[in-house]
Order: sequence, then structure tokens, then C-alpha cells
Amino acid sequence: MDKPPVLQYINTAIICTLLLASCTSPTNKPEISKEVVEQVTHSGQVPKRVWLNQGWSDKLRQDFWFTGQGSQIIPYSWFTWLEQPDSTALFRDSEHMEMLRYLPSKTSANNPSGLPIGFALHHNQQTGQAWVGMTCAACHTNQLDFNDTKILIEGAPTLANFVLFFSRLNAALEATLNDNQKFNRFAKRVLKGSKSAELIDDLREDLKHVALATAERQTVNALPAHYPEDFTSYARLDAFGNIQNAGTAFALDDLNNKNAPTAPVSYPFLWGTHQSNVVQWNASAPNVPVIGPLVRNIGEVVGVFGSLAIEEAPVWQRVWGKHARYSSTVDIQGLGQLEAWVKTLLPPAWPEQYLPGIDTNKAAQGKVLYQDNCANCHQLIDRKNVLKDYQAVTVPVRTIGTDPTMSNNASCHQAKTLFLAGTKTDILIGNKFDAIDRAIDIPVNGVVGLVLKHPIKAIEAGLVAERAGPNGKKTTAKKSIEERLKVYLKNRHDLSPDTDVDCQDGFYDAGVYKARPLNGIWATAPYLHNGSVPNLWSLLQSPELRPDTFWVGSRQFDPVHVGYITHKGMNEFNVKQGNGDVMPGNSNHGHLHGTTLSNDEKWQLVEFLKTL
Repeated sequence: MDKPPVLQYINTAIICTLLLASCTSPTNKPEISKEVVEQVTHSGQVPKRVWLNQGWSDKLRQDFWFTGQGSQIIPYSWFTWLEQPDSTALFRDSEHMEMLRYLPSKTSANNPSGLPIGFALHHNQQTGQAWVGMTCAACHTNQLDFNDTKILIEGAPTLANFVLFFSRLNAALEATLNDNQKFNRFAKRVLKGSKSAELIDDLREDLKHVALATAERQTVNALPAHYPEDFTSYARLDAFGNIQNAGTAFALDDLNNKNAPTAPVSYPFLWGTHQSNVVQWNASAPNVPVIGPLVRNIGEVVGVFGSLAIEEAPVWQRVWGKHARYSSTVDIQGLGQLEAWVKTLLPPAWPEQYLPGIDTNKAAQGKVLYQDNCANCHQLIDRKNVLKDYQAVTVPVRTIGTDPTMSNNASCHQAKTLFLAGTKTDILIGNKFDAIDRAIDIPVNGVVGLVLKHPIKAIEAGLVAERAGPNGKKTTAKKSIEERLKVYLKNRHDLSPDTDVDCQDGFYDAGVYKARPLNGIWATAPYLHNGSVPNLWSLLQSPELRPDTFWVGSRQFDPVHVGYITHKGMNEFNVKQGNGDVMPGNSNHGHLHGTTLSNDEKWQLVEFLKTL
């Protein structure tokens, strides 16, 4: 009898597991034993860093770095002992992870293999098997270097190259599978020296399934052939595109049902996220209390190795109106805790103990200029009020003039809905799916299905963040999860006018981008939503004077222009294609506010931005 593959995030495996589990009475269901993960020494050097006061204790910081959210990349022991594709050095080696711009970290109780910040242990809910997956901190923690000081900023956008990481991982798995010496070393470590032929054969078979799954993910999310190989590169990712494909291609089990992720954006900074009324660069997700953050976070996990399966319900269930069944590895409770911590995160203050001091006279003059040129969109929030809720300003894409690709792709990408056709887009409300419909609505449908499947866990997780914070605010579960979802979904539809009309020319006419308060903005380069401007000084130049080529990926901070140095780095960012035309997704045009000031005034404004 063939054994099922170890790869729990392959849709068929998840579905089979859940079907078997559903046949067991809850009272007789056996306890899932979690795989014991032994501590090993981290590989390579971990730099000595300093931290800023952002309202988190050392324990909370560690918990945020390594609390799993249900993401599953590969089994944890595999990631511990996997070698790099082109050498015998471990994949998790600090030098290798630093090259990818993930942050090496030491072995600890909640980081048993000394993996980089944000690479967390997750025990599969059905099997207890230990997996490694990304958590929030992988994409929202950064380090900037000045002289000999390495400053770690919690909640700051990473400089990491996710696409290169996944490409290297895929190559490492393939090399391990096809190189007998590499496989033998891998098997000896993973199996702790066991020479059992049966175990070794099982491991090789499981490795085939994992390698296939990673290759499929890489293929589905590949760029069109005419795009540069390094288009996505360091410090940005098309997260929306990955989430769309997680729903259309993987959840519906049709790998051709995809859209190319051609709109990479900078990773947003986390402070102030919980307090905003809307989230995402295109302000497409309402942040309504309890349910809004949970839906947002489940969607994020789906985009970074958290499985989502949407299976057609059996006939007898469809008679009663249930058209689909939903399953996932998402850890709803973990997400609730992570959101509660993010809610308390403070923006980083410019650290004059490590960086050159602020010129207070220039900054005072810059504040006046800010109020005249910036405050209408980027409201000023005093540091003592940064944990209070605020209403974000949204600006039409055509008005702001920045690159429209993200807005267009997020709203206008289409995909087949398959067996979901004719059912309500949001299960509880909404129009019915056409045979081909908005791609983003499919993963949203899946997220809603997961919340409805686990209503008690969902409401408990959503309430964790509402009960956290310095004001001791308490929120009770007076409303049902269905009531809260309906409010959320109605608000979401209000934010997205009729795309059937607005997307006729491929440009989302109703598209907007979110302008948020700029507290801590000094620590979040590069700028504009797509990372096309390297520093604050360049952002204040008229578009034709902004650099159209610069290096990205350096951690060396430039405190004068406020960004990272641009004359060297890990990869060259190019606004234009070889023929001189602007590369779609890379435009550095638009956002003209402050560009007509004199140079002296611009320097004053930059100095004030350091104080936020």
C-alpha cells in the first residue's frame, strides 16, 4: 500500500487527511503528538545588534520573531540539515541567509535550529509533524548599519529577496534529490544516523513530493519571459500576486489558473497598521475591529506557504447550500497573538546615540513646510498618540501619478472560478461568481470559508488584539462571527467599486493608494509603494531628476539623504527597460508634493522627517 506523501500543503493530501479526520468522533479522536525538535547550534556568525525602544520587551520580541502562523515551507528537520545547492554548506548558514538579506539569529528555546528571524516552527494540526514556515517578522524586521553599529528595527520592511530565496531552496531540494552524496549526508542527519533502508527510501520519496511542490509554486509564480530575472529582487515582493495564485491555482487545484505577479511592492512597515481604518497599499481591506485584522492575516499566511484548499462539497451538502469545503494549515490562534503584539509596536525614533544628531533649527523650519506640503495626506500624529486609531487618507492613482501596476493587478486580474461559479463570492453576501471573475475574490472566498469553519477560534483570536494595549480596552464577543464578517465584507465591497466597468481598459479607474502617517518613515527606505526611489532626498526631486538606476540591498545607512547607500549593494534597480521605456511596475514618477521647494527648503523638510 502506498503511503501518503509527507507534503501536507499539497491540496490532495490536506483533503484526504481532513476526510479521514471527519470520520472520527471528536470524543474518540486521538491526541496528536507533536514531533520533538531538538536544539542544534546555529550555523555561522550572528552579528551583535542594538535595539531601539519600540515598546517591546526582549521576551515579546523573541515571541514575535518565532511564533508560527501556520506557514509550511518544508519539514523543520529538513531545513535544519539541507545544504545549499552548490556547496556542502548548510542552507541556513548565516552567511547564506545574510546574502538573501534575512537576519541570522542564535539558537534559543523558540528557535531550536538557530534559523533567521521570522523562520518559525509550526506543528501541523493533523499530524503533529514539525515544519518551518515564515512568520510576520521575516518580512517586517530589518537591520540598518551605520559605522560599526547594527541597529535592528522591529516592524520595518525587510531588504530580503524572497524570490531568490525560494529559487535557491528549490535548487537545493533538487540537488539533494539528484546528488547521491548530498542526499546521503542529508539522510544521515535527518534520520539521526539510521541506516534503515525503508526509512531512507521513505525519505527520498517524501523529498520528491516536496521538490515537486516547490517547483510547481515557482512555475506558477514565474514572471513572463521578457521580464528581467531580477525584476522582483531585494526589498520588494508582489504579495498580492502570490495570494491571488494561492487561491486560483493552488486552492482550486488548477495550476494554469494563474496570473503573473508583475507588481512587486515594498514591504509595508507594521507600526500603525492595527490602528488604521484600511490596510494594503491600495486601501482594499477594511480594518474593522476583531475580524478585519484576522482576515488580513489569514490572507497573508496563504501567500507565504500557508496552504489553502477549496474543494467542491459533496452533493448531499450542496442540497443544504454548502457548495465548498475549506481547509488550511493556518494557525488562527497564533495570528491573534501576533496581531496583539503588532498593536503595541511603537515607531522607531531617530537614534541620536548611533546616528548624527538632528539639526533642530532646520527641523523646525521643515515642520512648517510639512504642514503646507504633506500634512493633507500624511497626517501628523504626535508620538504620545501613535497607538490611537486613525483614518487613513486615500488618493486616486491618477491623481498621485505613481506606478499603477499594483492597483491594476490587484483589482483587474481575472481567473476561472470553476465549481465556485454561481455561488456567492463571499459566501454570506455578494454577487454570484461568473465563470471568469476577479482573481482576488477567490482567496478572499477561501479566507471567509476558513473563518466560518472555525468560528470559535476565529472570534477568540480576533479578540486577543482588542483586549491588548496600554489603555486596557476590553471587547466582548457580543456579535457572532457571521455578523462581523458581513460588516467586514460590506465595507470591502464599498472600497471596491464595480471592476467590471472600471477595468475595461486594464487600468483600474477607481484605484487609490493609501497615504499613512509618516512616523518612523526614516527607517523604511526605499520609497514609494514600489520601492522605486532610494531615499527621502530623491523623493523630493522632480521625477526627471530622480535616479533611474541605483543599487539595492545594502544595509549601510545614509543619514544625510535618509535611505541606504546606492552606489553598491546586492542588485541594481532599473526604472527603465533597455529601450529607454519605463518598466511597468518600476516607475518612479508621481508624488510631486514638495518637489517645487528650493534645495534649502528640501533639506529642512528632510531634517523634520527624521523627527517623526
